[in-house]
Amino acid sequence: MRPIHQEFADGVKLAAIAAVCAVLTATLVIGAGRTLMPRDEAVAVDHPLLTRVALR
Repeated sequence: MRPIHQEFADGVKLAAIAAVCAVLTATLVIGAGRTLMPRDEAVAVDHPLLTRVALR
């Protein structure tokens, strides 16, 4: 490959690596957050009631 194409290919590889790292990091952080800070069962089950409204 020519140097310009090689630089483009290297950039695409680095972008792919960055995307994979971002997904793995987000997965680990969310998993750790759910493990370390579990939600209270009463809060997890409680859902606000929806109110019906009429648009005029």
